[in-house]
Amino acid sequence: MDNLTWLLSGFGILTGVIGAACTIIVPVLVLGGVGFFLYKRSQQSNAARQAAQSWLSTTGTVLMSSVQSRRSGNSTSTFPVVVYQYEVNGKTHQSQTIKAGEQFMNVRVLGQANATAARYPIGANVTVYYNPANPAESALER
Repeated sequence: MDNLTWLLSGFGILTGVIGAACTIIVPVLVLGGVGFFLYKRSQQSNAARQAAQSWLSTTGTVLMSSVQSRRSGNSTSTFPVVVYQYEVNGKTHQSQTIKAGEQFMNVRVLGQANATAARYPIGANVTVYYNPANPAESALER
């Protein structure tokens, strides 16, 4: 076996080893990254819900309540949209945050969108929880 043949066979083996390692390492890194992202979003959501426990409350009015659909690829997801208005210190605010922390992570259960929208009919008076340090930040549920 001459040096060139030996070098090429060694290169082929090395390429095979690297290819095999990549088929294992790349998916592990991708899944680990996704898992870490979901973990951090969950932590942020929990922290926001915890902080909202000390928010003040006021009365607001539901301006719009509906269930909307979003198509992504072959699947369609439905979600509630509730727009409400409230006043703090003489200033009127509008929001559509239903649950504190949902901007970080929101797990939707099939069929829950209709039930959520039904809890907040148009024109209903609702309790609005708001951040006293930033009254524009609010939620209907803590």
